[in-house]
Amino acid sequence: MLAPLFLLALSSVVSAIPVKRAQPTDWMQANIGLLGSRPLINIAIPGSHDAGMSQINSGTAFSNAANTQTQTLSIGGQLSAGSRYFDIRPVIADGLYSTGHYSDVTQIGSWQGSNGESIADVISDINSFTSSNNELIIINLSHAYDTDAGNSDYPIFTQAQWDALFEQLLGINHLYIDPNPTTVDLTTVTLATFISSSPAVVVVVQPDDTIDLGTYASQGFYQYSQLNAYNEYSDTATLSTMESGQLAELAAQRATPTQTYFLLSWTLTQDTVQVLGLGDSILTLADEAVPALYTALPPALSTNTYPNILFIDNFQNDGQMVDLAMTINTNYAS
Repeated sequence: MLAPLFLLALSSVVSAIPVKRAQPTDWMQANIGLLGSRPLINIAIPGSHDAGMSQINSGTAFSNAANTQTQTLSIGGQLSAGSRYFDIRPVIADGLYSTGHYSDVTQIGSWQGSNGESIADVISDINSFTSSNNELIIINLSHAYDTDAGNSDYPIFTQAQWDALFEQLLGINHLYIDPNPTTVDLTTVTLATFISSSPAVVVVVQPDDTIDLGTYASQGFYQYSQLNAYNEYSDTATLSTMESGQLAELAAQRATPTQTYFLLSWTLTQDTVQVLGLGDSILTLADEAVPALYTALPPALSTNTYPNILFIDNFQNDGQMVDLAMTINTNYAS
């Protein structure tokens, strides 16, 4: 059920059109009549920040769940809950590909962080979901580090390491292959083009250095420039600062519905004291931030200005993020 304050805020900016509730698991397909003819740049979808970090499977000396766990649902759980854009941060750990959450802590001269779900489990969760749901799933790969190297300086993936990851990711069923795979702007592709007859998984690669997709560019892998989401997080643990910063970015970057493909980064970032375990965990900060989204965002929406990706930590299976996305899609986007 939607929070009463969310309904109150929506009632002040939306008239005549009721808020949709209880969207089904395959909410994109269920709303294909409304959304199918629209390109991605005119659709709002929920997304998951550091999506693989629903569990902690080893890490460095100063990492723990409080400062590295960002989700409580697995990738499969987030898919069932309605998330469709996934921030996946691949790392190499003990010779295998995993998700990870690592940072260069300059104060102590080392990298610190933890490993989350394995890439093998991510693939399995996606394939299990698409076996019965014709939905669009977007995977964004970034922050790729070889954590088998000494943690004084984790190197970014080499070309060979990226290629080996792509080879494993070819195990994802229903990878979307565009007729013009190396030149397409995916934000201009309509939802029906992606999922009219089957599910579709788009893998977007955002390396820290230039890499060549090679033959993988015609097998369902795309450069970040081909789904270029504007993504600037606020880097603060203070809710009011994050709110004002993100809404200001939204207003500046989305003055028209085709100006920018916009990711609303509705996340709070731990300060140094919190990272050290003397304050709120990432999940506690998410529990503060997410409810505020339902009241702070609606007054900032218009037919010209709305986000494309609603990006949060601790994505929950309560239906509210999908309801919010569909409220935007029904009342503002076109």
